[in-house]
Amino acid sequence: MITYIVRMKTVPGRRDELIEGLRELIAEVEADEPGALVYSFHTIDGEPDTLMTFELFADEAALAAHRDGPAVAKATPKFADLVAETVAWRGTPAISTGLPS
Repeated sequence: MITYIVRMKTVPGRRDELIEGLRELIAEVEADEPGALVYSFHTIDGEPDTLMTFELFADEAALAAHRDGPAVAKATPKFADLVAETVAWRGTPAISTGLPS
């Protein structure tokens, strides 16, 4: 399994607009990407212009299907004027509870 944690800083005041736009992306990922096991976005208390994602992919093929798939291709240009900065960390689950095995 492959995890990504991504911090997205939005253009000031546009976080909620990005969240609304992400609803369609999440629906498409859920419907069309069975290897995207967890794909969630979170607000950060005290940081009104920041979102964090937690993403869990079954394997490299699932990650490639997500990264190169139509849902991300369609969403990326829509969000270009909403996101000011992203930082991503890739990892592998070491120990957890509640994640698919």
